[in-house]
Amino acid sequence: MNRMMKKNTIVYIAFALFLSSCSLDENPVHFVSRENFFRTESECRAAVNSCYRPLKSIYQNKFLAVTEACNDLFTSSSSGKTDFTLAVSPAQPQFGLQIWQYGYQGVMYCNECIEMIGRSGIDENSKSMMTGEARILRALYYYLLTNVFNGVPFYTCMVESHETLEEIRKLPRTEANTIRYELYRDLEENVLPYYDAHPELKLRGSEVAEQRAGYPLALMLMAKFAMWYEDWDAALAPLEALEELYGELTEARYPLEETMWSRKNTAESIFEIQHAWSETGVQFYSTIAPSMYPKLDKDGGWYDGVYMPEIGTTVTRFNVLTCTAYYAIYFSKKSTSKVEDTGKANALMNPLPLKFTEYNEATGRYDTEIDLEAFRTGIRTDDGKKVDRRSMIALGFGRTDNGETFKAVKMYGKPYCGPKFWCPGMVTNHDDNNYKIFRYADAVLMMAECHNRNGDIAKALKYVNYTRTRAGIDPVSGFLSEDEMMAEIQNERARELGGEMHRKFDLVRWGIWYSRTVTYNYTNPVLSENIRPYHRYYPIPDTECALSGYVLTNDEYNDQY
Repeated sequence: MNRMMKKNTIVYIAFALFLSSCSLDENPVHFVSRENFFRTESECRAAVNSCYRPLKSIYQNKFLAVTEACNDLFTSSSSGKTDFTLAVSPAQPQFGLQIWQYGYQGVMYCNECIEMIGRSGIDENSKSMMTGEARILRALYYYLLTNVFNGVPFYTCMVESHETLEEIRKLPRTEANTIRYELYRDLEENVLPYYDAHPELKLRGSEVAEQRAGYPLALMLMAKFAMWYEDWDAALAPLEALEELYGELTEARYPLEETMWSRKNTAESIFEIQHAWSETGVQFYSTIAPSMYPKLDKDGGWYDGVYMPEIGTTVTRFNVLTCTAYYAIYFSKKSTSKVEDTGKANALMNPLPLKFTEYNEATGRYDTEIDLEAFRTGIRTDDGKKVDRRSMIALGFGRTDNGETFKAVKMYGKPYCGPKFWCPGMVTNHDDNNYKIFRYADAVLMMAECHNRNGDIAKALKYVNYTRTRAGIDPVSGFLSEDEMMAEIQNERARELGGEMHRKFDLVRWGIWYSRTVTYNYTNPVLSENIRPYHRYYPIPDTECALSGYVLTNDEYNDQY
């Protein structure tokens, strides 16, 4: 399956033991083989804890590149052979290799837990709970693998012998929707009945003990799977169960400010990657936050002309994402009139909380500055237009307490990614934000899409307007066709979830990734030169194809060479 699996030692999969608790914080003391493990409930719990570990190796800034740097909303200035420019091939899979290796490591760990805990002599209730948790995590790993690679080898057995390992290594691709259907049924038949028998455990993600994978994540993955194979009723069943659990998406219940990643385990959360860092404790390095930071002028907290030490004074910046003109930009015409360029004023996040100031001879435009009144009231002072409150969180304009504006915003009306992704007090690249992988607003917009696909546009409007109302903008109203409603949903998912590592998966599922990316992500010449329709999925690394005896192939990619 991969080079790690090639070694016989992997037949005896090692799991971390922990010093003092069943916490998801990794603090391994020693490792043991299965024949001397899974004897007690604490040993089984430690094994399940190990199933979480590969997730942190996947959710890094290069995964951000895979999902957000090459779409219609964000772009990067990177010119190297990286995931940011789709410089990928079977021989150079870039981050695809890490997704493959850690994705299958997670699958392998989960399969081991399901089998061995099932055989163990621990209490039946604990056994069902822990094997269910492992099944949910296995579904999450296959969710990632199928979204990134399309069809992949699918197996749910334990690697119990060298012979089993050899058989698994020779598995061909299984069609992605077949995998999704099988995992939907696995969660439905082997996980949900446990929660039906224990309704007190039907909790929101933030309420699950230690924020582990639980009931809401199982429901979310089932819905995601069903939407890929376009069974809208099958998707609505778990989504309606989530609605029963979470209720209406309102500002009172789920404040918009709590969508920021520095606000950990908030009520809207369905599943978050848990992170913690301290100078004296375990050091967690990640580069998602500094990939979303404004231009760094110098250490000491200066960012593109604005002093903001509260977000870090010694930040290491990486390939940075910036918005495309389709997502958010604010230009004046090259004239003496203070009028937005009509071609730019239709960006998804416009109108922005900005206003025109003095004429800039160097740029031939009026400069802009932060409209502090708009931040306070949600209404722009120069034209009375409502501002989408999500733009104030997802986009970075400068200091919103005194109006100091980033140079790129001031001169070109181009905001950075915003405080939703920033990590207050960050040191170098010690990003201790939690990554909000799934949250309830995503599920709400999925319900809108399912109802629209079923022809119930009135219900679709109801759900799409939940997110718009919370954002402080007018609801969609009037008669819309199914296609018009679908366009509204696609745009609303961009506004609500932009930057949260979903966009490419959405565009690929809708069949519009290539056309949208070519149309709107045109400022990086290397990306424009590299991009091809087959890049909607990553290639399986050549090394893995070789290990399979070339049972695994990359036909779309190989046709190009």
